[in-house]
Amino acid sequence: MEALKQPSEQLAQLKDIHLPEQIHNYPLAYGWWILLTCLLLTLIFVVIKWQKHRSLCQAQKLALAKLENTDNNDEIITLLKWAAFQYFPRNQVASLHGKQLEYFFINTLATKQQDKFQRLSAQQFINKYQPTENSSNETLKEAAHLWLSQAIPPKVLKQKTVIKHEITT
Repeated sequence: MEALKQPSEQLAQLKDIHLPEQIHNYPLAYGWWILLTCLLLTLIFVVIKWQKHRSLCQAQKLALAKLENTDNNDEIITLLKWAAFQYFPRNQVASLHGKQLEYFFINTLATKQQDKFQRLSAQQFINKYQPTENSSNETLKEAAHLWLSQAIPPKVLKQKTVIKHEITT
């Protein structure tokens, strides 16, 4: 009988199982730090790009707003030239007038928009100071809206092709 008591005594002497302390999530593994850094850098990059785009389009929005309140051909062309000054080098735009200015506006547009702009602005840049019976403020205004919404802010490639075109002419 003593043999039977002995195991129960031994069981009574056993202590409860102690669980180890929980493992903390910190320090994080290197992969999580790299992922967090990449996400943070991506967020910063997106915010900077968004701010640059917003400031770049500010002159375009202002010009489109002024265009709504403008009915005079002279004011419309002046507004277009002002908008061009905001995005293109001053020495490239300042000396342009008449047909040269019209060619500049046409060449800064995308190829598929050039014909439409040319039809809408036909003879308007030449007859700026001598309006004819065929000249219409609405068609020039429509052409100006097309140019302001499609040509600016210019793409880098468009600027290079415009500069190349002016050098050859």
